[in-house]
Amino acid sequence: METYIDKRIQRSTHALKSALLKLLVQKPFHHIKISDIIREANYNRGTFYAHFKSKEQLLQSIIDDTLKDMIEHIRSPYKNLETVQLAKLNSQDITLFQYIIDHVSLYKVLLSEHIQVDFRHQMALAIEQLFIEEYEYADVSPTINTKWLYIYRSHGIAGLIIRWIEEGFQTEKEEMAQQVIELMLVSTDVFRVKR
Repeated sequence: METYIDKRIQRSTHALKSALLKLLVQKPFHHIKISDIIREANYNRGTFYAHFKSKEQLLQSIIDDTLKDMIEHIRSPYKNLETVQLAKLNSQDITLFQYIIDHVSLYKVLLSEHIQVDFRHQMALAIEQLFIEEYEYADVSPTINTKWLYIYRSHGIAGLIIRWIEEGFQTEKEEMAQQVIELMLVSTDVFRVKR
């Protein structure tokens, strides 16, 4: 009996999330009413409120699910390793970019101006949290505060992903994976000023 209830809950929450995403393609979040969502999902108000307190909570649930999936794909190349040698990391093992291609419509909606939540910032914070919890960089200069290193790299990777999506995937996913590896390895001692 419990499995049946769980499947009903999954089915109804999935329908409500899908309905909101479909509506977000058509109009801004602040123009969407709960009645629009339930009509699109073919459920009633009682079902909506059994799962969510507000449309904002529904949107945040979509974002949380998306970030959780993204983090799992960032983790995939090293999830069974204790130590990662970036220079030996195989770019084909990085599944993040294929995952984003597979979910491009979702990411485009979440990055659009149709939602009132800063998904970009939440993306960077999710990556930062992953780095803090799971990464311990070796050979970091003692003058570098690792907090700032985590922030710098996580926001850089988030920015790279966002720009790649905004530019319509002009760079192949394999090249993007290789670039992430190279960027994690890069250390710049000198730069020239362009004039």
